[in-house]
Amino acid sequence: MRTYSAILFFLLPVYPLQAQVQITGTAKNYRDSVFYIAEQGGFHNITQTWRDKQVKVVIGRNHSFNVTVPEEDIGSWMIKTENGYQFFDLSKGKDQQLVADFSKAAPLFAIGSNAADFNYSLYADTAITKKAREQYLAGIRSISMDSALLRRKAYAVFKKNMLDRYRQIHQLSADYYKWLYSKYMYEPFERTLVENVRNRDSVDDITLSKLLEPGTADEYAALHTTEYNDLVSFFMYKKFKVQSGATPNKSNLFNFAQNNFLSGNTREVYLTRLMALFVKDADSIYNPVFERYDQLVQNTRLKGLIANARKDYADPVATGQSIATGNSFAGIFKKYSGKIIYVDFWASWCAPCRTEMPNAARLKEKLKTEEIVFIYFAYNDKEKAWQKAREQLNIKGEHYLLSDQMVKEADALFGINGIPHYAIIDREGKILYKRTERPGEVYELLMKLLKK
Repeated sequence: MRTYSAILFFLLPVYPLQAQVQITGTAKNYRDSVFYIAEQGGFHNITQTWRDKQVKVVIGRNHSFNVTVPEEDIGSWMIKTENGYQFFDLSKGKDQQLVADFSKAAPLFAIGSNAADFNYSLYADTAITKKAREQYLAGIRSISMDSALLRRKAYAVFKKNMLDRYRQIHQLSADYYKWLYSKYMYEPFERTLVENVRNRDSVDDITLSKLLEPGTADEYAALHTTEYNDLVSFFMYKKFKVQSGATPNKSNLFNFAQNNFLSGNTREVYLTRLMALFVKDADSIYNPVFERYDQLVQNTRLKGLIANARKDYADPVATGQSIATGNSFAGIFKKYSGKIIYVDFWASWCAPCRTEMPNAARLKEKLKTEEIVFIYFAYNDKEKAWQKAREQLNIKGEHYLLSDQMVKEADALFGINGIPHYAIIDREGKILYKRTERPGEVYELLMKLLKK
């Protein structure tokens, strides 16, 4: 970071952004002595960065495990199972004691004082039957917006009632109950906007009022509920379009947000979300905007999130992790010793992966004279589908179809909890970045590394 930005970081206090959850437990019927607790994915409510933290859990000789998981609020996490995933929520400061029986489809079950919060996800997954899902959600993307919203609202009532029944029997914490209830409240409107509104620019006032039925002044939801903030962002986007007629961008939206359309936490979070879009800009752009943001926003936690995001971008932490000789990837990367390697984990069935391929082609063209190799690892894919997708997309580069064992190794090495997933390997075959930018955004970082 340049001098001015360094001063900004110095002046900002150090914020305790990440609380922790201590997880202890015993395991049985396991094949591997290691498993991983990973964030479920999705975008951070405030900064809109991808949630991809992963924690390694080692089962000891006495079948016990003990691990610290970073969680700054309440968040959704998961483990991989034999036939899929088990999802659960963790709350900051609420430690969990688990029994992990890997003979079961959902191996993890909590006991102890905070067990009710942890076990709710398993209860909900069992209580929401296939019949119920079909009753409310079958074909919902193809019906009218009004019909879809009506069904989703009914489904939300069903889930709220289910939550209340669970709470009558189990000691669900008040803060977790409120977090879930808020999510259930705004989810129908946000999902309808995403899945049933074909053209957002054509949304009229009547439609907008239906999507914003719960309002835009929820102090709690602003700090805790992604769905609410996504609706607020759409509301401000439409307001700007109507009043200015201009094409929205982060700069004019930030200026527009200083009007009094929003208040309280909602306004501060919306400004913070916009500020996060400037994190990767040059100092000459970022610093004046941050100075204004610092005057407008009072919440120190929100400011801390931005300061840390800026610092992470300006001074990214390279892992420099060596790969064990026996690992399958060590042999692959050794073939390209002396070159920077840009790694792309993708699959034929992954729409976002395919969407990014044109950007990958442009990136390769820009770097065609540099000492860099592009490797594509097909992740959880089938050979015929993989080959067909390569031909359709005309993907040039080094290609490997990962076996089940290599998928496990990739998860462990790179912390993969969803694809596309990108990484960078240095000239010596060490992992430089376990996760890095997509092809459309990574050029400057690669050039910086190539010049070293």
